Amino acid sequence: MSNIFINNKKYLYLITPPNLLTKKLLLKNFLIILEKILKTKKVKYLQLRLKNKKKNQVLNCLKKINFLCKKYKTICFINDYTDNKILNFCDGVHLGQKDLSKNKIKKILLQKKYLGITCHNSEIFAKKALKYNPTYISFGSFFNSKTKKIQYFANLKNISWFIKKFNVPCAAIGGINIKNCRKLLKTNFRLFAVCSGIWNYKKGPEIAVKELYKLINKNENISK
Repeated sequence: MSNIFINNKKYLYLITPPNLLTKKLLLKNFLIILEKILKTKKVKYLQLRLKNKKKNQVLNCLKKINFLCKKYKTICFINDYTDNKILNFCDGVHLGQKDLSKNKIKKILLQKKYLGITCHNSEIFAKKALKYNPTYISFGSFFNSKTKKIQYFANLKNISWFIKKFNVPCAAIGGINIKNCRKLLKTNFRLFAVCSGIWNYKKGPEIAVKELYKLINKNENISK
């Protein structure tokens, strides 16, 4: 697998909205929005996160999303699933601590897929994750989130030791948006995983992606 991180660049890691595949957000409507976002070329990583859905629904959704990801050179992750059929239509898998198992990890790596692992705010989890040679690990939540119930909050002081000591890319996750993102910019996080901060932005997700990208890479000031 090639190195998907370039120098010290920071990347947007977009997570699909929790209401995907509901009456509020049908797949066909979501794909229209997603293509507009990916066209900006500001989203390097996308994670399909679907809970409580049938596997055939997940696979159908993944196929269509992966098609767009390939079109716009976005790296596509799936949350949790490691079925062979599903692995054929993604570039990597993100595993939470509850989903973590040696069998799943072995399956992912044998298929030469990228691997992301949730470590919450735990030094023990982070050191354990290193044994599996992950592509990246994630820490969070750093802020309150409307996407899911927060069980663990991360503290920058508790995370800095890992970033300084280990050369493994880290993702910040949990309630990140344009307003609070500045608190994380002085760190060496390589990935900024965002969900509601993009999808619920008052100016729309396409503008949110452009503004947040500019902010994390310090290319220019975001619009007011």
